[in-house]
Amino acid sequence: RQFARQEVQTLASQKMARAIYSERQLEEVLVDFWFNHFNVFAGKGRTSTFLVDYEREAIRPHVAGRFADMLAAVEAHPAMILYLDNQASIGPSSPLAQRRSRRSSASDRKLGINENLAREILELHTLGVDGGYTQQDVTTFARALTGWSVGTDRFPGGGELGKFAFHDAAHEPGAKTILGTRYGQSGVAQPRAVLSDLARHPATARHLA
Repeated sequence: RQFARQEVQTLASQKMARAIYSERQLEEVLVDFWFNHFNVFAGKGRTSTFLVDYEREAIRPHVAGRFADMLAAVEAHPAMILYLDNQASIGPSSPLAQRRSRRSSASDRKLGINENLAREILELHTLGVDGGYTQQDVTTFARALTGWSVGTDRFPGGGELGKFAFHDAAHEPGAKTILGTRYGQSGVAQPRAVLSDLARHPATARHLA
C-alpha cells in the first residue's frame, strides 16, 4: 500500500512538473487527453502500482503515432487488465476450467467470463455507446480476451511478474464472430486481431472525434 501511494504521488509530481516546465506543451495536452480517455482508477486493487509505467509505456510513446498502436498497448497493460479484472476471466471450455471442473466439488466457485474489459473497450475506448455492437458482441469479445492477463508465479509458464502475459490455458478456444466478422485465430492473436479492426472502424473515428 505504501508503494502504491508513492506511485500515485510520483505520477502527480511528474505531471505537474511537465505542465509547468515542459517546452512540449502540445504533447502534454495530448498525454492528458489520452490518459483520460483510457482511464484507470488508482483506488482499484493493485492498479495504482502500475500508474507511472502505464503513462510512460502505454500512453506517452503513442500520442503522436497511430491510434491502433496505443489501443494495443493500453489494453495489454497490467494497469488496465487489473482495473477491469480480466486476469480473473476464464473461458468455460478452456483447459484450466476443464481441469478445475474435474477435481472440484459442486459447491466450489465456478470459473467464468468477466465482461468488464470487453465492454469498456467497445463502449468507451473505441466504438462508443451507440457504435452498433450488441450484448452478444460484448460476451463473445470477452471470450476472445480470456487469457489476456498479468504475469504470475502461481503456476508454471505464468509469465514475467508484473508484465503482460497471455495464459493460453485460460483462453476460450474456437473461432469467435464479433460485429459480423469471424476471427479464427488462436491464442493471443485472436483478441489482437479484434483490436486492430476496432481501431479502424468508422464508429471509432466518430466516437473519438
